[in-house]
Amino acid sequence: MGEPFFQRVPAAVAGLPLDGYVRPRGFTVASGDPQCRNWRHYLAEEDGVMTSSGLWESTEGAFAFRFEHWEFFHVISGVVVVTPEGGEPMTLRAGDALVMEPGFTGRWEVVETMLKHYVTRLRV
Repeated sequence: MGEPFFQRVPAAVAGLPLDGYVRPRGFTVASGDPQCRNWRHYLAEEDGVMTSSGLWESTEGAFAFRFEHWEFFHVISGVVVVTPEGGEPMTLRAGDALVMEPGFTGRWEVVETMLKHYVTRLRV
């Protein structure tokens, strides 16, 4: 029998393998010294598109960023303010979700240590 068609994704980091402290690709620290950690649950490539999902955490600080990938994320805890370049700030808290398209640029400010579930897709 082949691989299962589903995979459980936990909402807590306890017991998960840690990918390590990472700075997201395309992010430049703008203020503070944010520490970021990633726990990847899933990684697969199909038809030239890499899909990954997991949990990502960051301490307080701000980044300037440009997304090269598509991402859906759901905030589990904490507070982040996302400000599109030339746009209005959007405050996201536990329970909020957002989709970012490739090419999205702006500022990402973690006001209170945040934890999010994410799914990303990147053409490789």
